[in-house]
Amino acid sequence: MSNEKRSRKIKVLDPAQRMLKAMAFLKPDRVPVMFFPEFDFMADFAGKSVKKYLSDVDLQIENGERFKERFSGAYCAVSIFQPYASAQALGCPISDPEDEIPAVAGKALDKPSDVEKLKIPRSAWDVSGTRDWLGKIEYSLETGIKPAGIGEFGPLETAGQLYGYDKFLLDMRKEPDIIHNLIEKCTDFTIMFLSEWAELIGGFATIILIADHVSGFLNKEQVNEFFAPYHKKLIEELSPLSGGMLYHSENRSYHFIEQIGDWGYKIFHGQEWAPRGDLKKTKEIVSNLENKYALMGQVPGRDIVLREPDDKIVEKKIIENILIYGPGSGYMLSTGGGINRGTPLKRLDMMIELADTYGRYKTKNELLSPNEE
Repeated sequence: MSNEKRSRKIKVLDPAQRMLKAMAFLKPDRVPVMFFPEFDFMADFAGKSVKKYLSDVDLQIENGERFKERFSGAYCAVSIFQPYASAQALGCPISDPEDEIPAVAGKALDKPSDVEKLKIPRSAWDVSGTRDWLGKIEYSLETGIKPAGIGEFGPLETAGQLYGYDKFLLDMRKEPDIIHNLIEKCTDFTIMFLSEWAELIGGFATIILIADHVSGFLNKEQVNEFFAPYHKKLIEELSPLSGGMLYHSENRSYHFIEQIGDWGYKIFHGQEWAPRGDLKKTKEIVSNLENKYALMGQVPGRDIVLREPDDKIVEKKIIENILIYGPGSGYMLSTGGGINRGTPLKRLDMMIELADTYGRYKTKNELLSPNEE
């Protein structure tokens, strides 16, 4: 049956409606597809250098709208970007390359006593980095474009950038009180920044994304001591401002996969979430949680969607995820991280097409076969 004939029989949802249905574990028309394009990918899509792209808010707005039109079958999380804004706001120098995404170029804190001296600004508008990002968002609102979501690195990620990741992880054992103090300060700043951002766009964001990859470097006991309490605090403060809190990390997460809903997150966007590589086990664990959350991702963006030369292998991996995670709703097809620079556009088309072919819902718990009406 053609897609056109199918649409006459089934109410077709738009990508945002599809996502919200899946997030609420309701029955969408088909498995939603989500794209999180990296900013070097978007610069290439615009035909500009990364430096030129990030310095031009109008270009980012226009290019984001063009990307959404090109991939209208997916929910495209395009946005205005200020690299490592929180780290810069709290004292880190940021690199300024011509055609790469800028990075943290050095630590802000050299020794434990520096943590004690670290002062959190009264407002994210008062310091460079976050002030620059909020200014860009304020400008974009004047064009009539309101971002659907907001987001920033989580408190441990920012703490690692300020202190240096190696020393940060080492001092969890050697100087735990110092590390708790640092994470507490970064948590307070993240809450302030995202609260002011939400206020700027009208007091509410459809999604608030928190990217904190440090959990993948911690054992379960460290997650419980250093990670979970601060993310719980973050969500308690920010969840009234959002329709859904989204946690992102493409690092290993199978050792705490059962806890993410307890922290308060409604969506987890990740990749290495399967215990011993057993994708079905993750589905089983998450489906039986008291505090359930939706899964998003799992298709390896770099190793499969970007680097795998055989389209058939890519196709097989995408279909595998649809068939395992689609039944029961609560799943959004996506790469496990952002869409990497150099990813062929035809592979994004492939994800949309395969979700349409293999991800149509018969009931909430059952997918239609490709040839079934």
